[in-house]
Amino acid sequence: MTSSSSRKVPDRSGQGSPTDELDLGRHLAILIEHRGSIIAAVVLSLMVGAVYMTSTTPVYRANAVLQLEEKVSRLGALDELLADGSRQASTEIEVLSSRALLGRVVDELRLDVVARPRYFPVLGAALARDHKGPGLAEPRWYLDQFAWGGERLRVDQVSVPPELEDVPLTLVAGEAGAYALLGPDSTPLLSGRAGTPATAPPGSPWRVELLVSELEARPGTQFQVTRRSRLEVVEELQRALRLSEKGTNTGVLTAALEGEDPAGISATLRAIASHYVRQNVEHRSEEAERTLVFLDSQLPGLREELERAEAALSTHRAGQGIVDLGMETQALLNRSVDLEKSISALVLERSELRQRFTDKHPVLTATSRKLARLRADRSALNAQIKGLPAAELKSAQLMRDVKVATELYLQLNNKAQEYRVLKSSIVGHARILDEPVVTRAPVRPNKPGVLAVSLVLGLTLGVAHAFTRQALRKGVSAPAAVEAELGVPVYATIPLGGGASRRSRWKRASERGLFPILAETQPRDLVVESLRGLRTRLLLSLKDAPNNVISLTGPSPGVGKSFVSVNLAWVLADCGKRVLLVDANLRGGWLHRCFQAERSHGLSEVLAGTAELEQAILPVPGRSLSFLAAGALPPNPAELLLSDRFTELVARMSAGYDLVLFDTPPILAVTDAALVGRHAGVNLAVVRAGAHPMGEVAAALGRLEQNGVRVQGIIFNGVPRSSAGRAVSGIYQYEYPAGR
Repeated sequence: MTSSSSRKVPDRSGQGSPTDELDLGRHLAILIEHRGSIIAAVVLSLMVGAVYMTSTTPVYRANAVLQLEEKVSRLGALDELLADGSRQASTEIEVLSSRALLGRVVDELRLDVVARPRYFPVLGAALARDHKGPGLAEPRWYLDQFAWGGERLRVDQVSVPPELEDVPLTLVAGEAGAYALLGPDSTPLLSGRAGTPATAPPGSPWRVELLVSELEARPGTQFQVTRRSRLEVVEELQRALRLSEKGTNTGVLTAALEGEDPAGISATLRAIASHYVRQNVEHRSEEAERTLVFLDSQLPGLREELERAEAALSTHRAGQGIVDLGMETQALLNRSVDLEKSISALVLERSELRQRFTDKHPVLTATSRKLARLRADRSALNAQIKGLPAAELKSAQLMRDVKVATELYLQLNNKAQEYRVLKSSIVGHARILDEPVVTRAPVRPNKPGVLAVSLVLGLTLGVAHAFTRQALRKGVSAPAAVEAELGVPVYATIPLGGGASRRSRWKRASERGLFPILAETQPRDLVVESLRGLRTRLLLSLKDAPNNVISLTGPSPGVGKSFVSVNLAWVLADCGKRVLLVDANLRGGWLHRCFQAERSHGLSEVLAGTAELEQAILPVPGRSLSFLAAGALPPNPAELLLSDRFTELVARMSAGYDLVLFDTPPILAVTDAALVGRHAGVNLAVVRAGAHPMGEVAAALGRLEQNGVRVQGIIFNGVPRSSAGRAVSGIYQYEYPAGR
């Protein structure tokens, strides 16, 4: 007796070999085997994508373009400093997105007041958007509390205590514009009518005020009214606003805002741009006003200084007369006048700059250094002037004071007049180049993108599911692995029989008590063709067998052993052999249903001596096939098969027929297969692909060998196949052309 371990040979083409793992045909066959689940995953993913596109509220985008013009000074050096022409686009982007500017927009448009209809979950908003007709849509499924299309609610003012901020309040529409406002726990807060301010009645736990300017809805329709936190709305607007510069140093800014309400985002973006331009103008006007105030504050002092200088010069001339100055004295005088003018202008400029910058600012530091140099030059010039004759010295000093005071007064007065003109006609350096425009089609959801993602996701999940199921299968699925591991040849691989329609017909027939023989009803099926290949291999094996008896068993129930037996017997009879099919499953055989025969008067009765063999055998009309049913289920099937009468019976059947085929119970369940197999010349084990671990198949063969039964070959049943006829195992099948 040979043990199963003695059959093992080196693994040359096993399940885990690199060649098998890299076999694209095997992978393709796995995908085709699970094509139903892959298609289902794709369809389900596309359905989810369609529901997402339908239920998601469309999001639109508004775009506006602003131009920043470079500031050009028109009023001299002081205005150049005030103009600050180095402002960059990044600075203006920060100004546009500042809380101060956006807060004014929120207050102007009342963005902190949110009033929305209550829609049916998931699909309610989509159904409301699809309502295009005039008036209100009819409620569906008698759900009057939801909005179904055409409803309008406009709330101009909501005043709530801090604890009710960001808390949705329910507004229930009534008759003729009446409404009731409910709190978080459906407690009544107030009631009113559209167009009239409403206040919570005395004794209410919350002080709530509401002004509804428009309400059009069926009585009972519910809306959600929320007074949001102003800071939260501003921050949300900051996150939604997209600002960027077109190109580098172009001074052209693009502003974009996305939202569900096209009119709302357009109005919001227009308000942001308008407030920015207005703020820019106001900022420049404020700068001009500040400078004008400073200049006006300096003019009276300069006027008094001029008058004092003129009075001193007149007094000197009245007492001393007019003194003619020489050319050298005149040159020193002119130079001294220029220095005094420059020093006075720098002093005024430094005073104005100190209102804007600290003493350590680079502009102030440079101005102070320049002023120190001018004062040093003045000191040197004064030393030269002191060397003049007394009469010329005094006259030169007085004339210098008059000229300096006159020049400074006139210069400052002219600049003040220019700033007055500038203040009345101020123009900012920013303007709206393109007014906000909303995209005609929503930017989200992107339907082609959603469908593409759904398709890819469905395929990915389907393929992953297919390979995961294949990886989780504990059963052996490659005939080559069985041959390599156990050393038993595979006589045939029978593909997975038929499609869903064929299996459903078989199920309906079995429910009526009929079990059609596939080899009879569909002789060109791939399964039958595989059985013909098994027939060829089997007939060759019988030449070296001690008798013409064939026994079929399997490791466990449900492997298709009886199906293989009856169809194999049918194709064996096709070649002209006189074949006897014996249902040796005395514990529950059902092959008699395939021949529409009765269970009684079968093998158990013949072994018990209550019936003759010739009477129990049922010839199949028109064929060289006969059938012996299992008979009534005996209480001692093993004892009957172990008896000498069974040995004699097998000899009689072997002598009376060309081939005798026994269908036996599973070997791992009972020992009947071993008792029958001892009388057979050829023993075959039917293994279902993917249903048995390698250890279970080895245990079945070992159980038979322990009882003196050697298995000549294995029939691999239920092997998945591709549409091209290639099995997962790599064995090809031939399919007849259609229409032949």
